[in-house]
Amino acid sequence: MKDNNNFMERLWRVTDLDNNNYIRCKECGCITGIKLQIGSQAQHPIVVTCGKCGNSMKGKASIDHANAGFKFEFENAEVVDAASADYTVECSGEFPTKKSCEVTDADKMISSPLDSVKNCMKSEQYYEQFAQTIAQLKETESKWSKYRKIFELSQSNSPELISEIQKEFKGPHFQCRNRHETIRAVHMVELLGFYTSIRKDILQNMQFSNDILKLNSSQMKDFIGYLNSHDGYHLDELQSVIYRIYDEFMEIYQNLIPALSLQYCKEDAFDFEEDGTTASTLDSVKQFYIDVYEALGTLLIIPVGFNNIKYRADYNSMSPVDDKVSSMDDFIGQDKAARFNFCLDSEIYTGFLDAKVNAKLRKALENKDYEYDTLKQMITYGDEDGLKKSTEYLLEMEDEAMCMFQAILGISEYMYRMNEAILIFGM
Repeated sequence: MKDNNNFMERLWRVTDLDNNNYIRCKECGCITGIKLQIGSQAQHPIVVTCGKCGNSMKGKASIDHANAGFKFEFENAEVVDAASADYTVECSGEFPTKKSCEVTDADKMISSPLDSVKNCMKSEQYYEQFAQTIAQLKETESKWSKYRKIFELSQSNSPELISEIQKEFKGPHFQCRNRHETIRAVHMVELLGFYTSIRKDILQNMQFSNDILKLNSSQMKDFIGYLNSHDGYHLDELQSVIYRIYDEFMEIYQNLIPALSLQYCKEDAFDFEEDGTTASTLDSVKQFYIDVYEALGTLLIIPVGFNNIKYRADYNSMSPVDDKVSSMDDFIGQDKAARFNFCLDSEIYTGFLDAKVNAKLRKALENKDYEYDTLKQMITYGDEDGLKKSTEYLLEMEDEAMCMFQAILGISEYMYRMNEAILIFGM
């Protein structure tokens, strides 16, 4: 984005909509007053929970930055003129917000979401980085149909791939004079689309991924052969899993932006009992959470295999986490929850992923064995005995979803290095 200096100060400001921005719940007729934090996005989802009946009033906020204007549209609520409201809520497409409360408790919203987050950021540098991240994700969204077509052509080994790449990109990284350069060009699309925004650490430490090419080449060859001999684990099948998750993420990424902001803030900066999100509902992100968990559980075989080569000199020699799992065949035979026991922080290729997983929550969501309180934004789900006593807030769940997606980006980098090894060493 041009002239990013003071980006957030120029585009993010609080607007108090006390007098003429109210919505009426179509379920119970209750009136809610909205305080909108105008943000850098021209349009974003908005979800307001009715304080009386708990109805999730879903819609979108459209912002005209040039003229300092905005409007709301809701599916199950109507914008009305009103003299007063029963409840009030602050809304933001970028930041956590205080949850809906009665008008008499509105003093909880003394500061704006922007001011609250500014005070929670790890440093001013992180504040600017978050602004850049949103701009970069928006750029990816604007070009996603073109990026997706390149990925699809790459998967099908289409002769149109090179012309499609060069139609969209110029420069030395996109010459595509041979197979190696073409693979690199496709990977550059991932880099531009995702790494530059939400996995900058990969770009900041390229030596880490380059070192994959220094792993024992004989073992790497055997490991690739093993993957390509097992249905569901061929390299092209694993790559398809990654591209499917990319596409799903781009459909719902705006719902996750307030959760993403948590990564730029100090640990425990927010109280999830008081702070929530107005960019999503459980229903809007639930399927992505399930799918990204499943995808990561499948792709985890790659960093686990790398760890086995690095630490035990044999891709087929497992870390002694479980005495029932001593080989890759045993690992594949485990369910996803058991596989995550091998996602060790102490071993470099899994530790780098920095994944957050909650197997019990994922199982509960899949089996519909949970309850959701829309006002508290709290999920209650069963433990191993089927008792509903574990809880997690929506923002916490979304943070986990973002971290799992970012872990998949790390594995995609591993995949690229494996494909490089095939070409360099003639595997």
